[in-house]
Amino acid sequence: MRTTMLRAGSLAGLTAVVLATGATGATGAPAGDAGVTGSAFGASAGVSLLPGVLKDLAGGKGITVETGKLAPSSSTGPTSANVADAPLKGLVTAKAISSSVVSDTASVASKASIVEATLPVLAAVAGRVPSARVISARCASADGKVVGSSDLAGVNLGRLGTIPAEAAPNTRLGIPGVVEVIVNEQDQRYDGGLDVTALHVKLLGGDVTGAIGSGDVKLASVSCGPAKELAPQAPPRPQNPGQVTVVPAGAPQTGDGSLATEG
Repeated sequence: MRTTMLRAGSLAGLTAVVLATGATGATGAPAGDAGVTGSAFGASAGVSLLPGVLKDLAGGKGITVETGKLAPSSSTGPTSANVADAPLKGLVTAKAISSSVVSDTASVASKASIVEATLPVLAAVAGRVPSARVISARCASADGKVVGSSDLAGVNLGRLGTIPAEAAPNTRLGIPGVVEVIVNEQDQRYDGGLDVTALHVKLLGGDVTGAIGSGDVKLASVSCGPAKELAPQAPPRPQNPGQVTVVPAGAPQTGDGSLATEG
């Protein structure tokens, strides 16, 4: 399935512009001196789990896990990162996690992806270990525009619900007071930038039957700063600079600059 903030063509076209300008330089000067920034990471988790949620961790006792950002990249470097067979301390498993950022002074494109992921942390509430074949997010920022999208394929969340084939940004599934799963989470920042997370799991820490803990797990997350509009370029020079047309002051003119014929 594919979920997107704007039509896919918009993102593909804008990303192509970013890649082209990143490789050859922008075609115009940016309106400001500061470059456009971006970042991405494959996964992160910061959760406190109740006893018995993950029996393979700490002998089934309650546990707090902070993984930090896995496979992080940014426009300031490193611009790409990869992690293979990432266990995320038993909360999530993935065959491969990667991220990349391509940028120049006027544009940026960020991407993060996870391949063959499972979420043992949600097994107790989902009735099975949720899984996904591919989870990815991307964004692009160029010439005053910022767009983003998420791609999820082969997703099975068990009892938590089914992701719609055309899920809108910030589609929510889950169990009230226990867990919320946000698909294609998109946050337009106050500065005009955009944050996109393909799959955001929020453990709500509610004091209800079935609660498993509190905290957040983010899978495939990207950020793109606000784009600079390219400054206007100088008008093209005449093809024959030696020719000059002089029109007397006050003379009537046609639309093409020649003298009008009075009848």
